[in-house]
Amino acid sequence: MAVKNCEETYLCQICGNKVEVIEAGGGTLVCCGKEMTRIEDKPETAVNLPDPGGG
Repeated sequence: MAVKNCEETYLCQICGNKVEVIEAGGGTLVCCGKEMTRIEDKPETAVNLPDPGGG
């Protein structure tokens, strides 16, 4: 599977290495002699910040 986008995460099914893409070049990620598997994006965590208006 070719890398297409930044921030994609890939997992090696053999050793468990994880790779997060910071610059997509269109190549294929390989670890332990096998193509790495793209894993689903991490869900974003909601953060509640205090109201700057004080109320």
